[in-house]
Amino acid sequence: MISKADAIVIGSGALGAATAYYLSKRKDFSVVLIDKHDIGSQTSPRAAGMVSCVRKSDLMIGLIKDACRKIETFTEETGQPLDWVHSGSLRIARRPQDAEVIKDDLERGRRMGLDVDLISPEQAHRLNPFLKPTGVVTAMRIGDDRYFDPAQVAVGFARAAAAQSVTLLPKTDVLAVNITAGKVTGVTTAKGIIEGPIVVDAAGAWTRQVAEASGIGVPLVPTRQHLIITEPLDGVRADLPMVQIMDAAVYARPCHGGLLWGVYEETPQFFDMQSLGASFDVKDMPLDIEVLRSAATDVKDQLPVLETAQVREFRGGIPTMTADGHHVLGPAPGATGFYFASGCNVAGLSISPTLGEALASWIMLGKPPVDLSPMSVMRFQNQSWSESQLQKEAAWQYRHFYGAV
Repeated sequence: MISKADAIVIGSGALGAATAYYLSKRKDFSVVLIDKHDIGSQTSPRAAGMVSCVRKSDLMIGLIKDACRKIETFTEETGQPLDWVHSGSLRIARRPQDAEVIKDDLERGRRMGLDVDLISPEQAHRLNPFLKPTGVVTAMRIGDDRYFDPAQVAVGFARAAAAQSVTLLPKTDVLAVNITAGKVTGVTTAKGIIEGPIVVDAAGAWTRQVAEASGIGVPLVPTRQHLIITEPLDGVRADLPMVQIMDAAVYARPCHGGLLWGVYEETPQFFDMQSLGASFDVKDMPLDIEVLRSAATDVKDQLPVLETAQVREFRGGIPTMTADGHHVLGPAPGATGFYFASGCNVAGLSISPTLGEALASWIMLGKPPVDLSPMSVMRFQNQSWSESQLQKEAAWQYRHFYGAV
């Protein structure tokens, strides 16, 4: 096994693999990408693969617009396949208070150069016949949104990184990040020590576990997310716009002739990864289809097809949620050379090309390409949440991803 590297990236999900890839573009800079499981095998390939461009801040809209460009040129950039569809989406408000949120989203989106406009419920139905106008107060069309095959992103970045001499170490458990006199000196794995001055904790659901093993705190919560892919349905086309129902937090998009759909539930299940044991794999995560059935009932007037469509696949992942809904990206306090790339907040896969490049630049140049302070772990330094408080805030962010009041 390799014994030294200039940078060690822990976790080969989309954020970790993208960071390793962009780090590898610097000549004479050795990089190791480590994962306790197979490369790119955990939450990333189980995500929905949806790109939502209307976000709650100018910073996030700017970053996701850049990510859209990178998704379009992914194959040209990496040499790896990425199947994506520029479908647009429909954001649906069923309550007057959520219609007011849409007005703010519309103004922000237009100011940031997004292709957005308000349309009638009937127009929304014509764009996607599976969406019925019953009970719809306001609809916003977001022309920039798109979706892609989630299984291709992390693996694509990892393969492209390997082609640029990054060492891939699957099935290699990191036991600790080694820190001496406040500086990273490498990692201890189950297979031996790798020396190096830079470590990126991109371990996904295990981010907190990796950091805390080295005495570094990061307030994020591994959270269950699951979705359904239906059997093929008459009338489904790949270019049908995606649907986002705000107050129900239900989303749906075309997928292989059927629909992929899910919900950001109000009381999600959280996980203590330490208690699950060293051999736990995300594919073994307990699922609860009743959560989806309840969500289908909630939106039966708008998306009646969800109650009747046959289930082809039921799967789940474990994204990491923070108390404020922002990612955790950048250096950790008190440990020079220790960086985070986590806190995906159910949107890490779509933005991973941009955040991976930004973090690589931050590591190389000592500063990010744009002000990413809203993502710094330092924003939490004066907070002292109990675990229950952290989970309460994280659950609120999860449920309100689409901005419902």
